[in-house]
Amino acid sequence: MNVPTARHPKPARLAACALVLCFCAFSPAVEAHALSSAAPVAPVAPPVGNGGFETPPTTGQAFQDTGSSLGAWKVTAGSVDLIGVGGPLLPAKGKQSLDLTGYRPGTIEQTIPTTAGRCYTVSFALAGNTFGPPVVKAGYARVTQGPLTVQKNFTFDITGKTPLNMGYVRERLHFCAEGPEATLSLVSTTNGAYGPAIDDVTVTPRLRFAEAETEAGARAETPRQNG
Repeated sequence: MNVPTARHPKPARLAACALVLCFCAFSPAVEAHALSSAAPVAPVAPPVGNGGFETPPTTGQAFQDTGSSLGAWKVTAGSVDLIGVGGPLLPAKGKQSLDLTGYRPGTIEQTIPTTAGRCYTVSFALAGNTFGPPVVKAGYARVTQGPLTVQKNFTFDITGKTPLNMGYVRERLHFCAEGPEATLSLVSTTNGAYGPAIDDVTVTPRLRFAEAETEAGARAETPRQNG
């Protein structure tokens, strides 16, 4: 009587099966390690429309009254003076800037998208119209979210400054978002026709504490290279 011979899997198939089992057993740990070691995703900055006041393009200067639009900005009170190429004041960046006091103190606003719980820094270049009084220009930056308001007053002394040496400084306002959007306002409280000059408005996300701690740890673990 012939006894059937038992068939054994080929070594190659055994190795392949073992490899699959090994991968299945360890892939969760590998994935977890990859996730834990991945660098934190940088938060996306909310867009600020026409932060450099390059729109609409103008030459010289152009007064804009309540109800006018400057790209994404709306003039919601008073009037402002858009300074363009060949105008009386040099911009901080690009070709144009804005005097927040036109014929009278003005207010500009725009709505920016935000992420609830995320904190941000509003930043802009500040100087002053040197062609007339007062010597100290004043105004404020404000972020409004429903009934909540964050505001920072600013002043700029034009003593020693000229149209070709504006002396721009950087002003900043910090706020934390309560919802999906916020209203950013820049306001002049300077009477007359020569107010605070602003340019290069930006809004930048600030790192949360855990993200800042992770970033600091990553920098500490980065090996130094000998120059």
